[in-house]
Amino acid sequence: MCGIFGLLSIDGGLIKKEYNCILHRLFVLSESRGKEAAGLCTIDEEKITIVKAADRARRFLKTREYLEAIEEQSGMAERIALGHARMVTNGDAYNAKNNQPVFNSEIVCIHNGIIVNDSELWKENRDLEQKAQVDTEILIELVKKYGADNLGKAFSQAIKEIEGSISIALTSVYTHELLLYTNTGSLYVVKSRNGKDILFASERYIIEKVIKDIKIGQKFSRRAIRKLIPGKGLILDLKSLSFYEMDREREIPRYNKNICCRNIKQKKRKYQSNYSPLNLIKLEKLMEVDDTKIKKLKRCSKCLLPETFPGIQFDQNGVCSICHSYKKKEFLGDKKLLDIVHKNRKKGSNYDCIIPVSGGRDSCYCLHYAVRELGLHPVAYTYDWGMVTELARRNIQRMCSQLQVEHILISADILRKRHNVKLNVEAWLKKPNIATVPLFMAGDKQFFYYAQMLKKQMKIDTVLFGMNSLEETNFKVAFTGMNGKSKDHIFYNLSPKNKIGMCLYYGREFVKNPSFINASLLDTLGGYVSYYLLPKNYVQFFDYIRWEEDMISNTILNDYGWERANDTNSTWRIGDGTAPFYNYIYYRICGFSEYDTFRSNQIREGMLSREEALSHIYEENRPRAEAFNEYCKTIGIDALEAVRIINKQNTLY
Repeated sequence: MCGIFGLLSIDGGLIKKEYNCILHRLFVLSESRGKEAAGLCTIDEEKITIVKAADRARRFLKTREYLEAIEEQSGMAERIALGHARMVTNGDAYNAKNNQPVFNSEIVCIHNGIIVNDSELWKENRDLEQKAQVDTEILIELVKKYGADNLGKAFSQAIKEIEGSISIALTSVYTHELLLYTNTGSLYVVKSRNGKDILFASERYIIEKVIKDIKIGQKFSRRAIRKLIPGKGLILDLKSLSFYEMDREREIPRYNKNICCRNIKQKKRKYQSNYSPLNLIKLEKLMEVDDTKIKKLKRCSKCLLPETFPGIQFDQNGVCSICHSYKKKEFLGDKKLLDIVHKNRKKGSNYDCIIPVSGGRDSCYCLHYAVRELGLHPVAYTYDWGMVTELARRNIQRMCSQLQVEHILISADILRKRHNVKLNVEAWLKKPNIATVPLFMAGDKQFFYYAQMLKKQMKIDTVLFGMNSLEETNFKVAFTGMNGKSKDHIFYNLSPKNKIGMCLYYGREFVKNPSFINASLLDTLGGYVSYYLLPKNYVQFFDYIRWEEDMISNTILNDYGWERANDTNSTWRIGDGTAPFYNYIYYRICGFSEYDTFRSNQIREGMLSREEALSHIYEENRPRAEAFNEYCKTIGIDALEAVRIINKQNTLY
C-alpha cells in the first residue's frame, strides 16, 4: 500500500551529496504509493530520530525538521535513514501517532501493507496498551512483548499471529541491526559494488530509477537488485552491513538508545473533508423506497429490464430489444489464455503478467486462478483514487499475502480526488440529471493510464483484466442519447461517433449547469481520455474462463477469509465506495439499477432463471443507507440533504 525505503552507508561509501540526493529521490519516487503523510527515521549507536508530518513527501523534504535530521548525519561514520510515504488506511493522518515510522518505547518500524486481524489481536492481548488507530501498532507491541533485544526471535514469534500483508523494516533500541521482511515480495534490496552502501525500496523500479537519475551506476549495479523471498526475513548488521538469516543464532551486542520524535504540525488541507455525524436511523427512513410502482413496471418477458430503460423496445411477445441483439459469450479456455500470456512474456522478465486488483470479487478471483490454477507469476496492481473502500483494501491484502504476490499500489492525491468528487456531486445536486451521474466516477479512469505506465516500467506486455462483461452498464451512456452498446462486450470500446456525441452532450450540460465547470474539470477530462482514447491491449480473463458466481464467491470467502459488507448479502460492488450512492439515484429515479442489468445478462447466458433473478434484485436494490452515509462522509457532504434532493426528483415511472 504505502512506500517504504531505506539508505545505509558506512565509511568509504557514498559522499554526502550523493547520499542526500538518493534519499531525496527515494522520497519523491515513493510518493506514488501514498501522498497523505511522510516520515523519516535516522539511526546511530546512541539514538533513533524520527520526523514525520501529515503531508506529501515532496513538501516534507522542504521542512526544517527534515533538513536538520539529515544534516545531523553528515559527519557520522554510519548514515542510516529509513523513509515512509503513507496512504492512509487505518488512523487519521492528522494524528501523528498514526503516521509512520511507528514506534513504542523499544521498537521502531516502517510498514507497507495492512494487518487485517489487528482488532482481534488487541482483544486477545489485553495486557498491551493501544495508543493509536494504525494497524502497525499491534505488530510492534507484540515484538516488544516477545523480547526487543532479539529482533529475529521476537519477530518470528509475532508474525505467527499476524494476518494480512507485511513488508517491513524494523529496529530496536537494544540492538544495532535492522530486520527486513515481506510476505508478498514487495521489498527489493541492492548493495553497492564496494559493499559500503545498501539501498532498499518497495519496488524494483524505484531503485532502478534512483540509480539512473542520480547517475550512480558505477557504484550500484541494477543487476545486483534482489527481491526478498516472501516469508523469509533478513537481519542486517548496521555496523558491517552484513546480512544474516532471521532465525540464525548469534551473539547480539546490547545497546541502550533513546528515541527522539519530532512531529511537524500540519494544517488541514483546504479540501480536507469536514463532516458531522448524523442519525443513521433517520437516513434509513428517508431512503425507504415504495417499490409498488416499480414492481408494476412493464419488464422484458425474458430478462428483467423495465420500460424505463433508455432506448428499450419490446416485440409482440414482450421480449426486449436488448435481448434480441445480445450475443452469448463463447469461452476460449485455459490453454489459449496460457498461450497468449507465455507468447507475450518478455525475455528476462520476472513476471508473466500484471493483474489489476480492485478488491472486488472478480479481480480477486482472477488473481487466485492465475496463481493457483494456471501457475502464473503475476504482479498485482491497484489504482487507489480515494473511493476504494477499507474493506476492499483489506481483501486485496488478504489475497496478496496468502498468494505471496507482489502488490504495486499507485495512489492518487486522495484528498484532492475526493474534493473533486465532492464538487461534481454538489454540482449535480444543484441541477440533477440522470445522464450526468457518471461524472462522479470520472476520477477513477486514470487507472488505465497508470496500467500502461506500469507495463513500461516493469517490462511486462500482458495485462490480465478480471473485468466481467456481465457487468456492462450501457444504460449510463444511453441516457445521453448515444448508443451505449460496446464492441465485443468491452466497456471502453464505444464507437467514435458515440464518443464524440457523448462529449458534445456533456459540453451542453456544463453550459446548462456551470457548477460542473470547477476545479475537477481537468481530472474529468483526464478520466475521459484515459478510458476512451488511450490505446489498450488487455487480455480479458473472463473471455477464457466462464464466470460462475457461486464458485467465485465460495473460493474467495472460504479460501481467503474474504470480508463481506455489513449492509448487504451481495459480494458485488462492495469494494466501490461510490456504488451505493449512484445505485440509489438510479433505482429511486429510474426504477432499476446496475443489479437489474447484471442479473438480466445472467439470464441471457443461461446462468439464472428469470424468477431467481427477480428475487435477487428485490434484495439487492434495497438502499444501503450505511454505505451511502459512508460515501457522503468520505467526500464531505450532508447525506440527509443529498437524499432529500434525490427524493424530490421526478421519476421515470
